[in-house]
Amino acid sequence: MSRKTLVKLVSVAVVVVATTFVALPAVADGHHGRIVIVGGYGFGPRFYDPFWAPYAYGPYPYYDGVVVEQRPFAEVRVLATPKEAAVYLDGAYAGVVGNFDGIFSRLHTTPGGHAVTLYLEGYRTVTRNIYVAPDATLKLQVAMEKLGPGEASAPPPKLARDPKSIAALSMSPVK
Repeated sequence: MSRKTLVKLVSVAVVVVATTFVALPAVADGHHGRIVIVGGYGFGPRFYDPFWAPYAYGPYPYYDGVVVEQRPFAEVRVLATPKEAAVYLDGAYAGVVGNFDGIFSRLHTTPGGHAVTLYLEGYRTVTRNIYVAPDATLKLQVAMEKLGPGEASAPPPKLARDPKSIAALSMSPVK
């Protein structure tokens, strides 16, 4: 083996060994050791493994001694045409159809019965009474009809109570 080849091999070996022992911080997605809560469960510096003992805390859901509550979700995927139609959930404006028609974009709500109204000037207003099961997504498919000449759209729904009276009730002192 020539002297040049030997020098190259030794220098590569020294670089490999030197980089192995250099202490680099462990960073995953820039979190720098912070606790990340995903889906209501805590993942952080503490963990539970039933095969290693003793631990002073139990299995997940766990976050600094406090059990993290995971509430049931309910989502509505609004698949309607036209995409510019306004969406009202129980009388409150939620957005336009284009905001709630994708795979990852849905109308988040509480489980149970709701009234979903689609409104667009020049189209027949559509109201559907729906029931969304807990931990489920409901697909709402609607094709809005264009109005004929001389017809008018029904007005969008109003809230049962205006938000100011609801805020006043929540601010009233308890007797």
